[in-house]
Amino acid sequence: MVLRERGHKVSFCATLDGYSARLEAQGFKFIPVDIDRKGTSFIKDLCLVVRLYNIYKKEKPDFVFHNSIKPNIYGTIAARLAGTRCVNTVSGLGYVFIRKNLYFNLVKFLYTLACTFSEKTFFQNKDDLQLFLDNRLIDADKCALVAGSGVNTEFFKPSDNKHIVSSKQDFTFLYLGRILWDKGIGELIGSVRMLKKHYPLMKLNLLGMIDKGNPAGISFQQIQEWQDKGFIKYCGETADVRPYLASCDCVILPSYREGIPKALLEAAAMELPVIATDVPGCRNVVEHGITGFLVEVKDTLDLAKAMEKMIKMSQSQRQEMGKKGREKVIREYSEKAVIKEYCTQIGL
Repeated sequence: MVLRERGHKVSFCATLDGYSARLEAQGFKFIPVDIDRKGTSFIKDLCLVVRLYNIYKKEKPDFVFHNSIKPNIYGTIAARLAGTRCVNTVSGLGYVFIRKNLYFNLVKFLYTLACTFSEKTFFQNKDDLQLFLDNRLIDADKCALVAGSGVNTEFFKPSDNKHIVSSKQDFTFLYLGRILWDKGIGELIGSVRMLKKHYPLMKLNLLGMIDKGNPAGISFQQIQEWQDKGFIKYCGETADVRPYLASCDCVILPSYREGIPKALLEAAAMELPVIATDVPGCRNVVEHGITGFLVEVKDTLDLAKAMEKMIKMSQSQRQEMGKKGREKVIREYSEKAVIKEYCTQIGL
């Protein structure tokens, strides 16, 4: 929206999904492209390069903006071949960097090419940026740090219908994001299993996509089993997360690694306290003991202790955490400030 308001023509190129029609309804051009996000087929990846090359040659954009691993890598190669300037954003390092599997060295090599060919590569946290610098994947003059994707603090603001805990038993946690093992869902279930013995009425709502194409994806059958046992309530997907945020007491994200997690920003913007792991991305957003709690990664017991501590806090203490969180988001992560930084860095 901001780029269009500045007089630029903006088109979107992505996999066809429920958001495509919404973009077109707002007057944007949408170009569908099939991206096998987690596949390892060389033929499919080569076809993606060819498809993007043809799009860039036809559309003749002044800039192409890529986001996520395959567009960053294969989109940059296509842009280079088409003579198109491109800008990449590393919004998180994902499954390959977390698990360091057989494709780790190949991805590092491909990212070196992408960082060499792009005009600029933006990183959303300093840990990811430093990792690229330490591994010589990018030159210091071709990268920049931005405060995530930003959050619209007018859209995400304290709700008039915010849930009020009636007792320490009546407490609702919300996990917001893709349903993946690498998001710490296994540890979260283990913590709930512990706490349910003492807080049987405590609730954990899971809201987000079941990512079937992700190697770390959790099956619907497993989610249904947890729900049948009373550990969780699965809320599916939604285009507007605000009602779910308004009806919970604390947002929880025990992820193994993040870029800058949008879920935590949106929760803090709505004055909710948060619990997250002390990992890249999460630790940028959460100030331990001030806006929420940070816990050790993959540590079920530490997570359970933080959850119980949050439950035992008074309503006023949690509200104070929420207020401090919103102040931090407004100060450091506003959407307008992030977009302005992008535009300044590339001269738009």
